[in-house]
Amino acid sequence: MSEKPIRNRAEWFSLGISLALLSAVIATVASLWLNPSLKPAEFTVEPGKVRAANDHYYLPVTIKNEGDATAAEVTVEGTLETTSPEEVANTTFDFIPARSEAEGVLIFSSDPAAAAVRVVSYQEP
Repeated sequence: MSEKPIRNRAEWFSLGISLALLSAVIATVASLWLNPSLKPAEFTVEPGKVRAANDHYYLPVTIKNEGDATAAEVTVEGTLETTSPEEVANTTFDFIPARSEAEGVLIFSSDPAAAAVRVVSYQEP
């Protein structure tokens, strides 16, 4: 003769919480699957404060991907038109996930305080 185990309140409470969390995860996955976001990678680049060292000028840049798609091989270019000939520096980020940011540094031989910084290319992974 086997007796049915008696469930106490803590077990029922744990079961309820577990089912609620599992339902939330399933609903989130289903929602993302049924309504995928189609906004491509979209960038903004913000130059930082110039730092001088060893006859070079270092311009930190922060790039933000405000889109819903990951971008790979993102190339950022800084152009300093006040020099003759104009000076160009660039850096490449391996990838920048959706809704995230990355930081890099452009190196110039002249003060890049007036440099124009922009994204020139990226690949869709």
